[in-house]
Amino acid sequence: MKRRFALGIIAASLAGGALVAPVAAQTMKGVAGTYSPVTVSAYGDNPRGQMILTPSGRYSIVLTRAEMPKIATGVRTKATTEENRAVVDGSIAHSGRYTIGEDGKSITFHIETSTFPNWNGTTQKRPLSLKGDLLTYTVATPSNGMPPNEVTWRRVK
Repeated sequence: MKRRFALGIIAASLAGGALVAPVAAQTMKGVAGTYSPVTVSAYGDNPRGQMILTPSGRYSIVLTRAEMPKIATGVRTKATTEENRAVVDGSIAHSGRYTIGEDGKSITFHIETSTFPNWNGTTQKRPLSLKGDLLTYTVATPSNGMPPNEVTWRRVK
């Protein structure tokens, strides 16, 4: 009798589990957090910065090369042409809203403001994967004019 009861419980559990709908790959709450850059080919080895994704759909990204030259005058508005070029070539920042695709396999950035003004007011949908603490997406049209590149971030604990 106990054996039948136990088998019945197991069978009911298995059947109940089969009726549960599959969960989307990612959700807004699932990706929300603060991240540090791992690989960003446009910014060389050991890129610096952070990405913040809020559960309510706001985001902010700041990325720079590991080594950025100091502005000799100490005043950013008085940088030389070469110093300005190094800053522009070695950094990007943008912020706004983000959404996760219904299938959980894409992230769309609704860019409100960027240090690359051509991105202001644009929308960029990027393929997305989340494996453990690593979030990866592909930038189809990088601001530096280079080919598409993969960007990987690690969730900060």
